[in-house]
Amino acid sequence: MNERIDWRLTLEYFTSNSSRRTPDKPLPEVNPPDLQAFLETTDSLRFIWLGHSTVLVNVQNKLILFDPVFSNSAAPVNFLVQRFQPAVLSLEELPPIDYIVISHDHYDHLDMRSVQFFRDKESTFLVPLGIKSHLEYWGVATKKIIELDWWAEHEFEGIRFVCTPAQHFSGRTGTNQTTLWASWVVDSPNSKIYFSGDSGYDEHYQKIGDQLGPFDAAFIDSGQYNERWREVHNLPEEAVQAAIDLRAKQMIPIHWAMFELSLHDWDEPIKRSQQAAEELGMELMTPKLGQVVDLAVKNQFSHWWEQVQ
Repeated sequence: MNERIDWRLTLEYFTSNSSRRTPDKPLPEVNPPDLQAFLETTDSLRFIWLGHSTVLVNVQNKLILFDPVFSNSAAPVNFLVQRFQPAVLSLEELPPIDYIVISHDHYDHLDMRSVQFFRDKESTFLVPLGIKSHLEYWGVATKKIIELDWWAEHEFEGIRFVCTPAQHFSGRTGTNQTTLWASWVVDSPNSKIYFSGDSGYDEHYQKIGDQLGPFDAAFIDSGQYNERWREVHNLPEEAVQAAIDLRAKQMIPIHWAMFELSLHDWDEPIKRSQQAAEELGMELMTPKLGQVVDLAVKNQFSHWWEQVQ
């Protein structure tokens, strides 16, 4: 992977004159989100997509936060890789979180400021091997961290968390790959979801689907891709095929619409995902930022990205 991200690609990233890698106006959103509806007692599952790969989930009245990134930047310095717009919920506006699930330690998935906000909260962290050291260094108590290898699992209050494979890489410096990257399965009595983290397309999706599927919904890495690094980020068509391999009833594209980390237009991921889903027969869920989605009801989605031209 490091050989693919060479000086020529870096030069292209900073010198490309494309005007559509970032939106030219704020993205449509539901702001503020309807937290009252989100927090109502449920035997099913609700979620709010907060942009990129940050997802807030209510599964049978327990709140799970995936890959929380609330900082203005997803980089070591705050003037690089800035958000398109502020999150529809600030850290302070979040309801009490029971479990925080981290996929890997890249800056757009593991955010120091967001982690430190939860140091003195009652939240439990679930992380792949090696990530615990980051959290401990930032002040999170060891007893609040569950660290798992691929295919290992941990159960809380009837909810089973399974750390599953992904095809990616790790390291906050770009060279030190001493931490594990992972996807996650959350299995509760009345629902089962899959969260891909970052991953390229390979046979692991089929294996996870065979061993742990089917899934009510799958959140799949569908953005920040490039043919030169397709081993570590799905192309949108591959993301839809991954949802099929997983035996997911519905797919939600993630890893797009908040940070510019590749060379494609900001809305290309959803356009290609939509076309692939129609061709392959996958039900695509396309919520606005901040929209409450309830798996137990028929949700209404729009082509909201078409408003940003």
